[in-house]
Amino acid sequence: MNNDEYMEAEQRERRRQAEAAQRRRQLLEEQQSAGAQRRPGVRPPVNRPPGGYPAGAAGRQPGYGSRSSRQEQTDSLGGNPPGRRRPRSQNRWFSALLMVAAALGACIFLSIFVLQSASDLFGLNQPDEDIPVTVPEGSTVAEVSGLLREAGVVDQPLTFRLYFGFNDVKDEEMQPGSYIFNSNMSYEELMIALRAGRTSKEEKRLTFTEGMTLLEIATQLEEEGICGADELMGYLDAEDFAYEFYGAIDDNPLRYHKLEGYIFPDTYDFYMGENVDSVARKFLRNMNEKLTPDLLSRMQNMNMSIDETLTLASIIQKEAGNPDDMRLVSSVFHNRLDSGESFPNLESDVTILYVESDIKPRETLTNQAMYDSYNTYVCEGLPAGPISNPGINAITAALYPEQTDIPYYFFVTDAEMEFYYAATAQQHYDNIETAAQIGEYHGTGTQ
Repeated sequence: MNNDEYMEAEQRERRRQAEAAQRRRQLLEEQQSAGAQRRPGVRPPVNRPPGGYPAGAAGRQPGYGSRSSRQEQTDSLGGNPPGRRRPRSQNRWFSALLMVAAALGACIFLSIFVLQSASDLFGLNQPDEDIPVTVPEGSTVAEVSGLLREAGVVDQPLTFRLYFGFNDVKDEEMQPGSYIFNSNMSYEELMIALRAGRTSKEEKRLTFTEGMTLLEIATQLEEEGICGADELMGYLDAEDFAYEFYGAIDDNPLRYHKLEGYIFPDTYDFYMGENVDSVARKFLRNMNEKLTPDLLSRMQNMNMSIDETLTLASIIQKEAGNPDDMRLVSSVFHNRLDSGESFPNLESDVTILYVESDIKPRETLTNQAMYDSYNTYVCEGLPAGPISNPGINAITAALYPEQTDIPYYFFVTDAEMEFYYAATAQQHYDNIETAAQIGEYHGTGTQ
């Protein structure tokens, strides 16, 4: 090939390459133009090659549906593509939260149901109210529970039916009749009454004298068939009561009975086999009514709390018998309380008697600290709590002591309840000798 032929061939090759490059640019521009006009989410038409795609492509078009192409679609739209599902991890968390919320709701509901059922089961914290209920002939346990619920005798008819079922009470055991129930009756009491057909409750009127201790009052209630002595005392020691005076009582671990002094001595009407909650609330309701605004105002003026007043009154009640003596005895104790170091102890004999007759016999273990906290020959000022349940005269005497020309710091009482008062120790010793000639005696500073 000569030189001219070689140059011509080279020019033809360059033109061919330029044309090929031009065709590639046109094809690229056409593809870009088609991609810009494509609608979002619409799959572009692609011509399948003859014979389909090679094995391993799973019938998918090249470049479509891959991770990169899906990401490009997501980025171009600024978020997840339309109709995309929530990730599984989010669904799992949402379901778990729903399950936890449902479980907590069920626990709260069951807790409330159990507490209400327990209160209803034992008749606790229920109003003391007599309610007439008529049980028709042939009534079932379920029907009776509905009647009691409508009347306000029980709050949880389901629990009532379960209790009767647990005790194997049959429908045919429900005795018809007109009953007088109380809203504070326990399920056990209701069951006994409905099985026996006891349509009315036997009442008994009891009188408790001033100065009786809680043990003596509880024992009398048990002997009369009202309620158990230990059951009542245990309930009073453990239960909380919504009275202002109750909340003001100090939580002293050396105190024997928290509500000693607050069981107001009076005449009460009880039902045979009455619920201890009902019995306790009758006493405390009466005590609350006796604490009149005038008495409370006087306590403030005397700078004495309710508990201090009742503690002093309980000692006065055990030492003296009539209001006049009570006020003079009160003046002796007030003089000692106000004397400072001269007479730091009340030295009342009846406080020792309370330790020996009420505390020690019922304590299984020796508790010398408690004994000393009530023994006014040992403890300074007032004892840990009241030693009896005083009446209104003793309470008034504690707040209104007798005003004497000479301050008395001693007294002694002989067997005939004659009182001897003294301002000095020597005068007091002389009085003790006089009282001893008559018989037994008690007072202050006689030990």
